[in-house]
Amino acid sequence: MNDGSYNSDDIALYISQIEASKVLGRSKRRIRLLEHLVRSEFLGHGERLKAYSIGLDIFGKPENFDPASDSVVRVEMGRLRTAISLFEAGDFAAKTRIVVSVPRGTYRPEITIRDGTRPFLMEAEDDAVAPERPPPTTEGDDLPLPNWGRRPLILGAVLACFLAVFALVYGLSSPKEMPVALQVKVQAAGPETLQSETALSLLAQSLSRSATIQVVEDIENTAAATSFIVELRVFEDPDGMHTLVELKDQASTRLIWGKVFSASGSDRQLEQVETRIARELRVRLFGASKAVLEQIPVQDMSPEALFVLSTWVPGPAKSTIEWEEDRIGYARKALEKDPDFGAAHSVLADKLAYLSNVYAPADTKENRQAAQFHAARAMELSPLDADVVFNVAQSHWHSGRISESQAVMARVLELDHSHDLARFLNLVIPYSCAVAPDEILAKAQAFDAELSQDNPIRWLTLTWIGWLHSYREEWDAALAVEEQAARIFQIPYTFMRRAMILNQLGRHEDAKGVVQGQNTSWVGFSHAHYVENTIPRLCQETENPDKFIGFYKELAEAVR
Repeated sequence: MNDGSYNSDDIALYISQIEASKVLGRSKRRIRLLEHLVRSEFLGHGERLKAYSIGLDIFGKPENFDPASDSVVRVEMGRLRTAISLFEAGDFAAKTRIVVSVPRGTYRPEITIRDGTRPFLMEAEDDAVAPERPPPTTEGDDLPLPNWGRRPLILGAVLACFLAVFALVYGLSSPKEMPVALQVKVQAAGPETLQSETALSLLAQSLSRSATIQVVEDIENTAAATSFIVELRVFEDPDGMHTLVELKDQASTRLIWGKVFSASGSDRQLEQVETRIARELRVRLFGASKAVLEQIPVQDMSPEALFVLSTWVPGPAKSTIEWEEDRIGYARKALEKDPDFGAAHSVLADKLAYLSNVYAPADTKENRQAAQFHAARAMELSPLDADVVFNVAQSHWHSGRISESQAVMARVLELDHSHDLARFLNLVIPYSCAVAPDEILAKAQAFDAELSQDNPIRWLTLTWIGWLHSYREEWDAALAVEEQAARIFQIPYTFMRRAMILNQLGRHEDAKGVVQGQNTSWVGFSHAHYVENTIPRLCQETENPDKFIGFYKELAEAVR
């Protein structure tokens, strides 16, 4: 159990660096396994780490799983131990505060504070005695690494050969036809200072929490489908501390986005790195990456790249049924390439539940059951991936399981406290079919006010603020923010709510025009289905939903 010498941020940094080092290859499962082991120990549950529980929690095995006859856990643990050894032999390890090892014969990790040495490359004294080989374990695990002794030249040659073999066997070299999705290098613009170094470290750590973003020391052109450079400069003037952040395309060095963030002091400025700066930058990275990926043939994309295109992240998008069906196609293609890719399962859970709720032709028993299957499969495969868990939370919400959606959204924040959309939705989800108190509305408005005016996620924050206003029957305020949101992006939830608000304001023809104006984008869309199924589904956990459903029934009467 943790004695207080390290914290959750140390673990997050360790996981991000070991992933960036590529010693785990392309295996998301090994990353999940490592994080599961380390976080379980951190939370004081290390004694529960057995082959059986790991098989169920990480590898999706059934309850009758028998570790004695199914060796998947033992094999993956052996590969993980090898990867940890390689990590400690490289440069990435020095950037972490903790050292992780998993002794043979157990699945419980040992976590210590790094002291500047390299434990796997320590030279033995001349009279040192090689440790005895431990007895065979009951788990039948792999053999320990050899004692290298004082042979640095031989060590280098052997390690080089070992790395080469490991790359061939476990996929360390990213084939051109299967590039990772998003790679970014974070660097200082101009001379580095203590404050800029600290800000760079915090920013890289925050970005690394997303399983889709790979933060690297040196960008390799063939290693990623999209590569970007983030430059950061911290400076001070009489008005306070300022941080200039610029996002550039790696290949052309073209400036994609830039912004100056200001605060009253150095502490406040560093606080902003994981709040305003990191969350704004993450949005821009995903958007820029999607714009590039749209130009790449699907067959050349990795599952991770297909995930970026298929999931709900800011970037190029169209409010059409065809666009949504394309997202489903991307996710299914990702599963063809990797059936155990939890992120793709989460997209299908989200998209199928969404279309089943808002689009009459998709509202079938088969689609609803498929959405539940993919949600469960995503949580089995990727329980520690915040982006995956977020999609699952959204899937529950579309299906009207509001309380379950909020519980899963809270889990997203446990995994990544800087996940912007989860933080906002966790605030407003309980008022999907209820009157929000003044405090909740004020918090939602404050959240939106912190975002840049051109931040793409503002269509979501604005439309939810409109939602809160409308159920409080503040119709003029609701329409004002809904029309702002519509200028950025809209979907059936938003245009139907805007039509409902217009109808409540007595603008019946305008309301009718909004609904009918979607006929070309959403061929087959039925406002009657929306009123009779969508809204009641979202209100099914509410004690007295008639008032809110009634607003939409009045709209249905007006647009007949």
